Amino acid sequence: MKKWVISLVIIVVIGGASAWFFLGGKDQAQGVAAAAQTTTVQKGKLEVAVSGSGSVTTSIDQDVTAENTILVVNSVSVASGDTVYKGESLVTFTNGVVVTAPYAGEITAVSVESGSGASRGTMLLRIKDEDGINSPITRGDNNVSDSLSGGSSLTADTVSVKEGDVVKAGETLVTFTDGSMLQAPVVGTITSLSIVSGQSMQISEIVAHITNYSSLQTTISVDELDITKVQEGQAVEITASAFEEETFEGKVTKVAREGTSSNGVSTFDVTVQITDPKNLKIGMSTEASITIESKEDVLYVPVEAVYKSRDEKYVLVPATSDDSTPSTKKVTVETGISNDTYVEITSGLAVGDSIQIPRVQSTGNSSRGEMMMPGGGFQGGSGGGFPSGDFGGRNGGGAPFGGGAPSGGRGGN
Repeated sequence: MKKWVISLVIIVVIGGASAWFFLGGKDQAQGVAAAAQTTTVQKGKLEVAVSGSGSVTTSIDQDVTAENTILVVNSVSVASGDTVYKGESLVTFTNGVVVTAPYAGEITAVSVESGSGASRGTMLLRIKDEDGINSPITRGDNNVSDSLSGGSSLTADTVSVKEGDVVKAGETLVTFTDGSMLQAPVVGTITSLSIVSGQSMQISEIVAHITNYSSLQTTISVDELDITKVQEGQAVEITASAFEEETFEGKVTKVAREGTSSNGVSTFDVTVQITDPKNLKIGMSTEASITIESKEDVLYVPVEAVYKSRDEKYVLVPATSDDSTPSTKKVTVETGISNDTYVEITSGLAVGDSIQIPRVQSTGNSSRGEMMMPGGGFQGGSGGGFPSGDFGGRNGGGAPFGGGAPSGGRGGN
């Protein structure tokens, strides 16, 4: 009786194990077979981009000092065609500064007149020497006396602006008692003003600060592996955390020549001028995507659909075997540009062709099959057995436009 019971138990155990093996094996096979799906070859626009984060700053943010005041011309002593001698008076300003001839010669052009203003570097006239060399004479030349009356300080006669005023480049800010003027060097808003009428100040002191809130930019950091693809003039799409549903356009205006190294990785600053800032404010965080390559009317497929075996690149195309069992066949392809989401197919496929792509098949809390990531790796548990690919970028996915393609982010290849 005891032997009979033991035998019965053994039979039950063997039967259960056999059932588990065959049924579980069948389910596993079905899971592997199901761990793939199909898509079709699309046609449209494919973009490759490099992205980075930064914050909004202004491209015009400038201190204004009295160092480069505008001197008003009181009189011009010569005319074109006159012959002058070294040291002869040419132009006299209202503050008493006199410009004299640095050498003997002939006056060939006069660019100022009584009442006009001249900043440092402004050409006043041209003079030709005995060797026939025709040279400009500018305010502030080393051979010209250009000290301000009163030495190194000036006294304000009239202050024409106040904090908060928006000024244009060349607009008069302060008129001094010696007749000289201080003009706005750039367009913008007066954010600070430190002088009042009757006040004296050193010419090196800051008189005002001008910020242009309409000329905004963002500076992003780009990885050393991508920086060679970035050039001035490239189009940029910008998003801001404060305006999640809105995008802004921009253009690359500056690419740093030197990088910053951190933890063995170098990054380079790229400055992007924002075309229309709208309601953006200085200090807001931004994400910028720089389009480095774009193609119209190209065939493309998801990057995970393309596999590589040595020098061969191929896709898996659904097929039917002789016994009508679903299977796949390998089709060799050639590729072009790619981003994190899609890769261009230059030969081997036609628009609308069906191809296979891997997917994750989950059963309960476990995952059957492996999903290939854009960078060529796998995600998930064991099984599946899909070949590895080698496409994809490093800075986010990229979305083709047209051809009914699903949307996605952009990235560099």
